[in-house]
Amino acid sequence: MFLQYVRVAVDSKPEALLQLMLKEWQMERPKLLLTVHGGSENFLLPPKVKQAFSKGLIMAAISTGAWIITDGVNTGVSKYVGEAVKLFGGHDLRKRNTIGIAPWGMIDNNLDLIGRDVSTKNHVTRQQTCLKHRIS
Repeated sequence: MFLQYVRVAVDSKPEALLQLMLKEWQMERPKLLLTVHGGSENFLLPPKVKQAFSKGLIMAAISTGAWIITDGVNTGVSKYVGEAVKLFGGHDLRKRNTIGIAPWGMIDNNLDLIGRDVSTKNHVTRQQTCLKHRIS
């Protein structure tokens, strides 16, 4: 797994972020945005419901060329989104565009990221940055 991330200011221009994702991160322009929001408290989904949610979300994203956007935390409904992408996302990395947007204060060890060009392979921490793009 490889994560790309960037810390952005609240007044960052959306056009600049889009160019970053399209040009630097080489993401395909989405035809649809699927945003998944919910409580951050952990909860259990029955196995059949979890499987239906996971497969349905990924099939919807792949068949429409959508980006999946979450709050970027590894709890609650966002955790299930991450698990769905990992299990059912397929092998085509360009079709696995999942973006987590989290407040800077929610990121574990965020001060360690300031002034660094850090890439993380085969490792996911609970939070890494305000905007991260999961490509595998």
